Amino acid sequence: MFFTFVVGTAGSGKSLLTASLEKWLLGMELSVAIVNLDPGVDSPPYTSDVDIREYVDYDEIVRTFGLGPNGGLVAALDMAVNHVQDLRDEVFETGVDYAIVDCPGQMELFAYRNSGPLMVSSIAEREPSLTLHLLDANIARTPEGYLSSMLLGLSINLRFGLPQLNLLSKSDILSDDKVEEIVSWSEDPYVLEEALLESSRGLNREYATAILRMLQDLGGGPVLLPVSAKQMTGIGHLYGAMQRIFLAGDNLVR
Repeated sequence: MFFTFVVGTAGSGKSLLTASLEKWLLGMELSVAIVNLDPGVDSPPYTSDVDIREYVDYDEIVRTFGLGPNGGLVAALDMAVNHVQDLRDEVFETGVDYAIVDCPGQMELFAYRNSGPLMVSSIAEREPSLTLHLLDANIARTPEGYLSSMLLGLSINLRFGLPQLNLLSKSDILSDDKVEEIVSWSEDPYVLEEALLESSRGLNREYATAILRMLQDLGGGPVLLPVSAKQMTGIGHLYGAMQRIFLAGDNLVR
């Protein structure tokens, strides 16, 4: 079984991409299970096969302990750790080719507490796994926004310790030229540096160039893949990149 964990900031399009990726894989005659790890989600655009909400009641936790939205999510995730083996067992009972795991919308609460990485490592264990880190096109359209999003992606990579693909989500809201420009920033750090020098001033420029140098020293990461879950574009290229990580290019399509 191949595990794909979908992560990103709130509103970056994780749930919609999860639904679109499931649709694409089913269209290729592959079996798929969707795992919802967000205890606070109301009505995701998919039907989950395994759902954390069956083990923890977010609304009840908020009422019982008098918590706010973030505190309720933290408490729910901490409580859900006690059920991680049950979640894992449910996933493997499906016997599918791919398990797509939709992670909580408040990514920082999930990734930076011990409960998040623990759930990821426990559910997938030694199975082939990767993360899809979504860069919101609304943020990544500027050099500074792109760089900060990539830095966030690096920190997620460090927390989860899995192979990672960076995706430009909601690419349909941008012009083709703008998408090409953003992708070029991931392909050539000098192009990004020029863009930063043109758009940044003073201390912000110094911070940005220092972060860019650090990313360069770490290898810069994979080239950004533009996708549109709404228009179902870029999913084929995404699948190919996933296959290269999972199977070194072998294809599961029957």
